[in-house]
Amino acid sequence: MNKIFGKILSVLMILLIILSSAAPALAIEDPTVENVTSAYVYCLNTGEVLYQYNPEAELFTTSSTKMMTAIVAIEALEGRLDEEVTVTSRMLSEVSGNRLGLKAGETVTVRDLLHILITGGNNDGAYCLAHLAAGSVSAFVDKMNEKAASLGAFNTFYTNPTGMHDEQMVTTIGDTAIIAKYAWSLPIFEEASSTPRYVMEATNMSDYRNIYNRNCLISKYYDASYYDKRCAGINAGSTKQGGHCVITVASDEKLSYLIIAMGGESTENTIYSYTAVHTLMDWAFSSFSMVDVLFEKQMVYEIPVNLSAAVDFVTLAPSKTVSVFLPTDVDVEKEVSYSWSTFEESLDAPVTAGQVVGQISATYKDEVLGTCDLVVTSDVERSEFLYNLNKIENLTKSKGFIATIVAAVLITTGVVFFNAYRRKNTGFF
Repeated sequence: MNKIFGKILSVLMILLIILSSAAPALAIEDPTVENVTSAYVYCLNTGEVLYQYNPEAELFTTSSTKMMTAIVAIEALEGRLDEEVTVTSRMLSEVSGNRLGLKAGETVTVRDLLHILITGGNNDGAYCLAHLAAGSVSAFVDKMNEKAASLGAFNTFYTNPTGMHDEQMVTTIGDTAIIAKYAWSLPIFEEASSTPRYVMEATNMSDYRNIYNRNCLISKYYDASYYDKRCAGINAGSTKQGGHCVITVASDEKLSYLIIAMGGESTENTIYSYTAVHTLMDWAFSSFSMVDVLFEKQMVYEIPVNLSAAVDFVTLAPSKTVSVFLPTDVDVEKEVSYSWSTFEESLDAPVTAGQVVGQISATYKDEVLGTCDLVVTSDVERSEFLYNLNKIENLTKSKGFIATIVAAVLITTGVVFFNAYRRKNTGFF
């Protein structure tokens, strides 16, 4: 009976060990977003797509169109930002939707028009820039589509510069991310899309005007409930057919994320593209972080030192602190391993602090997280006595020295034998 009980207990223990070893490590769970067609999170520091929801869905471009309008206009007119231009009736002839209220005959600067477009999301700014940059709206739209293709946004097509609804004007959230990243790389776009309020100086036909950012993550003017100080840029707006679109860059002290929610529904009290972006921000900042895996000057190894009367070993440490992007559930002390190698098995004094003598790497799940030089942490002086003694020792071990000694022995032996032979045969002693 005891034997049977013992066997059962042994089997249970084995099963327990198998189950515990097979238990998966903690994993980052995907966030839950509601009432949006597509969503996207991208780490600007590492170039990693961290989350995609419904990435293949075809979307109406809506307000995201203005990112491409800004890109084409900036690249065509960036050398003319402070140039004054006159608005014409032709420029305003197709304007509909949101508008600042520019008038034919009004003199404004190109910089003003870019803020009217990017900061305020106003369609009269878009049409004026299209005419200035390409001569006509159709020529400008052609440039928009050419630029989208050149960036790799092959699923995007534009028919106007504003995002006003057109069944042909479509994109995907992946394409939108490509375009957003490029727009964000343009300094004036970053500045204009992140400005809560742009003051447009008085013109010949108007007093000064405050242009408030239409993105409620950036400005509290239209709705303070969505404001978030972590956000900068990029674009927000909606159409009835395409829903609400919000694109932003959220940052803390170490990390920046591009976050997009498109096709958002809305109720009387809630715009779900904004709530989705907030959810995605909170998820990204709580789920990932920059973690130090190698620490400058932290001793990791000792290497023997020759020719020193003071020490037998000197410590080695990483040459710099290396930080990497990791899920917050990673236990660095337990799950990150280290390996290092040195160029030599020992060092000869003198040794200088900072001297590179090898490399060290940090690894997580068979992936190298970071590598840096392994350096000496302190100076070690050479003992001249030991140095000279070593020179003598090395000399005595050299092939030349040994050959000389052998030759001397052979010559001496030869002379002795020769003298002995001569005495024997001549009778002289």
